[in-house]
Amino acid sequence: MPAPKAETNADKLGASDADVASDVRAGNAFALKVYGRARKTPGNVMLSGTSLRRALSAAYLGAAGETASEMARTLELSTDVQKASALARAESDAWQSARGTKEGAKDNKDAARPELVVADRLWADKAFAIKPDYTKLVETALGASTAPVDFVHGTEEARTTINGWVAQKTADKIKDLLPKGSVDARTRVVITNAIYFKAKWSLPFQKTATKDEAFTTAAGKKVTTALMHETETHRIADAAGAKALEMHYDGGDLSMLVLLPNDAKGLDKLEDAVAKGGLDTWTKALASSRVAVTLPKFTFQWGGAMNAALQDLGMKAAFTPKADFAGIADPQGTERLFISDVVHKTWVAVDESGTEAAAATGVVMRTTSMPVGPVVEFKADHPFLFFIRDTKSERILFVGRVSDPKAS
Repeated sequence: MPAPKAETNADKLGASDADVASDVRAGNAFALKVYGRARKTPGNVMLSGTSLRRALSAAYLGAAGETASEMARTLELSTDVQKASALARAESDAWQSARGTKEGAKDNKDAARPELVVADRLWADKAFAIKPDYTKLVETALGASTAPVDFVHGTEEARTTINGWVAQKTADKIKDLLPKGSVDARTRVVITNAIYFKAKWSLPFQKTATKDEAFTTAAGKKVTTALMHETETHRIADAAGAKALEMHYDGGDLSMLVLLPNDAKGLDKLEDAVAKGGLDTWTKALASSRVAVTLPKFTFQWGGAMNAALQDLGMKAAFTPKADFAGIADPQGTERLFISDVVHKTWVAVDESGTEAAAATGVVMRTTSMPVGPVVEFKADHPFLFFIRDTKSERILFVGRVSDPKAS
């Protein structure tokens, strides 16, 4: 009689191994969908589907109606909120497991586990009533505690606090996630995700082998750049017009997969193939071989507003005043929450010793008043008084009268 299957973390959280495997495929599909939009921008591109999906998942857990349906379809999430919560928690555990253990690191004096931080935080205006059930759900699913800030009276201080948290979690690689103007006195909730990764190659490149050589850009221009060289045993595949190289990082289950089109002008065709079929064509064909690797050193940052890309993918209602986030907070009169901005930034550096990378996502949620009843006109076409005052203390700073707006 076979031994009973050991219970996994996913089982304990209400998600089976099959559910988790399905969610991995779904998360990858979302990442490739977003990349399909991002690739339209010229130059280098890097994004983290994981960061985007986790930050937006926190908003999804409080969504309802068509807002929730669109978000589930776009983010490739389970329509069962409890299952989506369990899968998010299982994903967090899996990322930590992927770091490996100190004992699993390569047996040399420089051995170390990869650094991997995946952190989430909910920032709420201190006067805004978020439902306790929602904050508990988000903390259970994503480990995201809720921090009170003052968006109404201390907008810039709140923005600085949030950006400071992101910078700290990403080792100062993402320093200004939320730009000036992205939050204001109408902001009620900001959801942030920050990811930081740093690891050494299992088989590092020798710095003495790095040479300045020619590299042909996507535009066909030849530039001189530092190319690293090594000959080691890696897993490699050659299929569907491209080579795939898998290079492992020391001490865990993390690796870099590089896809190189055989045709120097074949990047667009390769991107199309990946968008349609994912990575299976190459990952299933990987086999160990001695490989003479040439790879450029590179460092760059990328990112910005993701509103248009997400709306293009089908997440539309969440960005409108008709959004339904009643699971986060009850509408106050005619005011209700909607997503005003989704900001995503990344940073990466690859050299002879390994890779360092960071990503952060901010989901900014504001309240807006839904138009109800007849329109009331206010037409100041005759003399009037005006006051400049502190609305909190009701202290008047300035008072004036306008008798003739053209008089100086």
